[in-house]
Amino acid sequence: MTYTVEICLGTNMRHCDDSRVVHLTPGELVVHPKLIEIYGENEDRPALEKSISEKGILESLKVSARTGVNVVLAGKCRLQIALKLGITRVKVEFVESGSTEEDLKLVLDFNLHREGGKTHYQKFHEGEYWESVLRPQAKERQRESARRLNQSNDSNLNHSINDSNYQLAKGKRVIQEVSNKLKISVGSYHKGKKVFDLIYQLRELKKFQAAVALEGEFNRSIDAAYRFLSDDRRNKVLDAIESREVNSIKDGLAFVGTGFRNPWRKFEVGQVYQFKKEPRTDFFKEARVIKITDEFVVFAFRNSKTYALETLGIKPANINATLQDEPSVRERERVYQLLEKFSHVYPLQMMFTAMLDITNFTLEEERILADFETGRYEEMVSKRKLEFEMMVNKEKTGDLCAA
Repeated sequence: MTYTVEICLGTNMRHCDDSRVVHLTPGELVVHPKLIEIYGENEDRPALEKSISEKGILESLKVSARTGVNVVLAGKCRLQIALKLGITRVKVEFVESGSTEEDLKLVLDFNLHREGGKTHYQKFHEGEYWESVLRPQAKERQRESARRLNQSNDSNLNHSINDSNYQLAKGKRVIQEVSNKLKISVGSYHKGKKVFDLIYQLRELKKFQAAVALEGEFNRSIDAAYRFLSDDRRNKVLDAIESREVNSIKDGLAFVGTGFRNPWRKFEVGQVYQFKKEPRTDFFKEARVIKITDEFVVFAFRNSKTYALETLGIKPANINATLQDEPSVRERERVYQLLEKFSHVYPLQMMFTAMLDITNFTLEEERILADFETGRYEEMVSKRKLEFEMMVNKEKTGDLCAA
């Protein structure tokens, strides 16, 4: 086999002194299983794919040939994109490694600051590895410190106090060091570890649907996933997800709490609901849905004293109301016609748009519609326009006479 050798510039010299940069076919390379375990078999990296399609692979893949097989330690995504785009040769840098453990360390070292961002789940996979490496080192340092203390002339009491304080400091230092590597706070790391451990347990129990859903919530927010762990409904939600009744933690909580897979699903903007009881004593019971947010269904209620429209956001679980047939079909049709007719008059557009939030029109509001439907508004505008033109012409005539 012929290799194309390139000069290795701008790379980490620790791996470059005795390494070769060559071009190999993608079929000659095997991805390290830890890369797949942490980052998944297929990642969506559109920006990287666009860059490779336009400029090619700029950074070489890091490969170990320690076992006689070319194992990719960094560059999994670049290799997969090359296969997708039909690239026949990829740039490879061979790195030195003396053991399976060193291969694994290089995987984590190379990918510590990988571009494209990492999910929380991927970060905590890395954290698990860094803890396994750093804790034995910390314990060895503790033993060495204790040995030196025993050889000194200090009192036994001082030995005990110093050794205890040293061990506490070292314990904190490991978590701090791992957190720094992952670029998250120590508090978030403690919370995230509990979530990560539960995801791992779910996978061990082959509850893959629940594990995927919890991983999705974890990647969205460490705090939200941690709160879910202490929720009394947790097991019921995970069971509902595993049985495919729902797909996400959010829908699972709603399903367990209300019986609806998605409590927002039954509501649509424009619907009219009759409430069993007025949300406020000065509200009529009938209201229209005017907006749906991530947290509330927003209704427009008519104030029973002022007849003004007032908005109120209510969580779906707290909406005790039944869907009604549209009570103002004809009036709404007239409003839409007037919106189209006066599309060039902004104040009227605002007024008619607000009318679409009304459930039942008053006589005065119907009268307004009738007035704008008569054509008197257009006559008034035409008359005013004619008066303005006459005034302008008169001013021009006066100017000519004066001249």
